[in-house]
Amino acid sequence: MPSRLRRWLTAASAPFCVFLCSGRAFGDELPEPIHLRFAVEEGLASQCPDQAQFMDRLHVELPRLTLAPEGAHARTFDVRIRRARAGLHGEVAVTSKSGASYTRSVEARDCATLTRALAVVAALASNAVPEEPSQEAEPAVPPAIEDTTEPVPPPPPRPAPRKRKRAAVVKRERPAWNAGAGLGTEFVTGSLPRSAMGYRGYVDVQRAFSQNALGGRLSFAYAGAPLPGALLNVRIQTWTARLEACASRRIFAPLSLEGCAAATSGIFEASSLGQGRDETNVDLWLAFGLGVRARWHLAGPVYSELFSNVSVPTTRYDAVSKDTVAVVHFAVSQVVGEVGLGLGIKFAGP
Repeated sequence: MPSRLRRWLTAASAPFCVFLCSGRAFGDELPEPIHLRFAVEEGLASQCPDQAQFMDRLHVELPRLTLAPEGAHARTFDVRIRRARAGLHGEVAVTSKSGASYTRSVEARDCATLTRALAVVAALASNAVPEEPSQEAEPAVPPAIEDTTEPVPPPPPRPAPRKRKRAAVVKRERPAWNAGAGLGTEFVTGSLPRSAMGYRGYVDVQRAFSQNALGGRLSFAYAGAPLPGALLNVRIQTWTARLEACASRRIFAPLSLEGCAAATSGIFEASSLGQGRDETNVDLWLAFGLGVRARWHLAGPVYSELFSNVSVPTTRYDAVSKDTVAVVHFAVSQVVGEVGLGLGIKFAGP
């Protein structure tokens, strides 16, 4: 082969040798080792995935990421999950090798939704703190077979990887004030001749402080039952209004517990109709007590609750039924109890 032709073939093949010997091809993305620190607040471990499961979800968003060995110089992904006012709060911090950091946060009602959102947020934060170029030297270009005076053209530039666009996750804050209204039915004992069902409607307002809240409730109730053992038609009824001051605590995302101090006022009515004698006695009803409620937050603004109250009337009222055959006496108990179920709806405030 003529020496001139041999020199030309050597010069033309040099760029391809450089490209192939480097071990990279167009469109490849080299794996990037990272350190992952995944922390979940105590008490949420049973609801949330562990670090390995979160790494699998993160790998779906950033397939090139792998876990770096301990002590290796690499970017760090810090992920933390804790309870928040509206449910759960998650935070992702990506720190570069040089120490630059970028933090994003998101809230959700359950841990499955939160961890999926955190993987997306981690991908967004990763783009804000990109991987720094490695300090390792590039492979040396192998020497040409023969010396040549003709310049060797450089290898073509490697195309930059395309970045996937992700919608920004908007952090939703729980309103500080909210109001509500609801209806319920309750089992009443002590204020009537026998245990009976009553009815209660209410309006309330609350001010939230993280997982806690303070508020008040105004409710109106009716309950009535006949006086047993009397030949006359005697019925005992109570028409009352109750004002409560309450403090609540969110136990986990859908459930909260409330304790209340209450004052109840209204009327205690005993009416007798029969055998030519009509009589109605009306007295003021005043009682003080304590109550407990468990509220379960359903879909949207709707919630259900289980409530109870124990109170002490300030006066013991008597109801007496008398005819030619019998005399029946009834006195209100010193302790009055109520337990019931309600359904309500809340409205967000400013």
